[in-house]
Amino acid sequence: MEVPPPEDQALLAGIADRDPEAFQALMERYGRPVLNIAFRLLNSRPDAEEVAQEVFFRLYQQPPRLDPSSKLFTWIYRVTINRCLDLLRHRRRTPTMVSLDAPLEQGEPEGETFAEKLSHPSTLTPQEQAVRSELAAATRRAISTLPERLRVPLVLSTFDELSQEAIAQTLGLTPKAVERRIARARELLKARLQPYL
Repeated sequence: MEVPPPEDQALLAGIADRDPEAFQALMERYGRPVLNIAFRLLNSRPDAEEVAQEVFFRLYQQPPRLDPSSKLFTWIYRVTINRCLDLLRHRRRTPTMVSLDAPLEQGEPEGETFAEKLSHPSTLTPQEQAVRSELAAATRRAISTLPERLRVPLVLSTFDELSQEAIAQTLGLTPKAVERRIARARELLKARLQPYL
């Protein structure tokens, strides 16, 4: 039986005691990963920020009572993913109005964007930059159309760089199931992005 890191135990104890320094340490440690996973799943910075606030507010209001074999990041990721999936389900049921003046793409959380990961624009011609930007946008759209059961493991693996074991623990799956879902998600993405490759 694996015991959570002492830092997690200390953070949880501090949060249970309403220690502001413990909560600040928690925000510093998990704030960016929560925001990033929410953004990758929702593809909207304002929604990602709202989800991140809700996750940390929930943690502050009611600290989890973790089983000795659980890790804090697993609980935080699970709450984040569940809240994102709830929001996505709500979006499907509620028609949205889009302003014609609104930007085509939402801003990324701080850090390198997906397009920047694909290339370094300073070394590309304007035409190559346009092609890379179009591929990045097409990739984001393709990822957002994947079924939730495939999209979530792919995002956690690719963008958050979690191991298959950590993803399995977070999602309550076996590592083999995670491996299969990631492979299937990549197959679907490859097929959907074939015109760009």
